[in-house]
Formats: sequence, C-alpha cells, structure tokens
Amino acid sequence: MDTAQVIARAWSDPDFKAQLLNDPKTALVGYGVDLPAGLSLKIVENTADTVHIVLPATPSQAGDLSDEDLQNLAGGKGLKLKADCI
Repeated sequence: MDTAQVIARAWSDPDFKAQLLNDPKTALVGYGVDLPAGLSLKIVENTADTVHIVLPATPSQAGDLSDEDLQNLAGGKGLKLKADCI
C-alpha cells in the first residue's frame, strides 16, 4: 500500500482513518506495510483552518551541501503559501 492508497482508504473508510490517526503503526502493518523496528510514526490531518508543514531532518552532511542543494533537498522549489492557509 503506497501513500496514495493510504490516503484514499482513509477518505473512504472512517474506521481506518480513526485507527490511522490514533495508532498509525497498527493501521499500516494491518495492511501489509513493513515498518522498521523503532520507527516513531505520527499522522496528522490538515483541516480548513490547520495546515501542517513537515520540516525534514537535517542531513548529516549538511556542511557539504550548497545552499541550492539544501533548497532542493528540502523541497523548497515551488512552495507557495497563501496567507489564508497559515
């Protein structure tokens, strides 16, 4: 099950969505997703008045990357936030 399938299932199955938000590991493992041991997993839902932005972990070799490399790695290209979204 890929990310799009998880989202589609959550949109169409209220019980799966509730479990995904409350106990994501159990929900995903129950659908055959192989998760690494010790992984901490949190799933949040955007709403009309709340938007979550994920800040990626800092690469261990950040000192070796150019500013452009860091921008591309962080997915900053094309990111536009409207004032009414944040």
